[in-house]
Amino acid sequence: HNEAIRINFPTAPSSKTRDILFASGIIPTGDTLHVFVCHFPSRLGGELESEDRRIFVASKVREKVDSIFAKSDKANIVIMGDFNDYPTNRSISEILGAQQLSNQTSPKKLYNMVYKLHLEGKGSNKHQGEWGALDQLIVSGNLLNPQSKFTTKDGDARFFDANFLLEDDKQYLGKQPFRTYVGMKYQDGFSDHLPVYADFWY
Repeated sequence: HNEAIRINFPTAPSSKTRDILFASGIIPTGDTLHVFVCHFPSRLGGELESEDRRIFVASKVREKVDSIFAKSDKANIVIMGDFNDYPTNRSISEILGAQQLSNQTSPKKLYNMVYKLHLEGKGSNKHQGEWGALDQLIVSGNLLNPQSKFTTKDGDARFFDANFLLEDDKQYLGKQPFRTYVGMKYQDGFSDHLPVYADFWY
């Protein structure tokens, strides 16, 4: 199954943003895997000024997640992409309800695989000298159950920071993502964000 979840802002019907891609299918274990690919509204105009748009999109993803959980207490769900918010922001921690990983997990809850990395000062994006995890991988609790046939675990999610994806940060020192454009200037880089990935085991 696949569908594009359209986002229509009730208070700004003319305002557009990207669809949420939702797909589900059977994996080699015979289980069903549900995957959401997201690119939440940007922070253009300011973080607080644009926050309500990301909160609204997060609520739409949460609605779909709840409908999946209503059919299966042990649903396998992966939510990934560029959220333009950090794991600690309201859209992720409160509205989507993605928690930090812990020793005790619940099958019907969501857990943010990069939450701890963000708190450690690691991330996919560098803003004013600070790294942060705008790009995240969120999973349902059943995927963290070592007894499940298809699993992942704490430490299996990482930011891919190969040297060719980085350049010297001349203003804040250290390294930063090697961007394609700096303003209107093309510099033949890759992206202002690093990839995030995770290992899954079956």
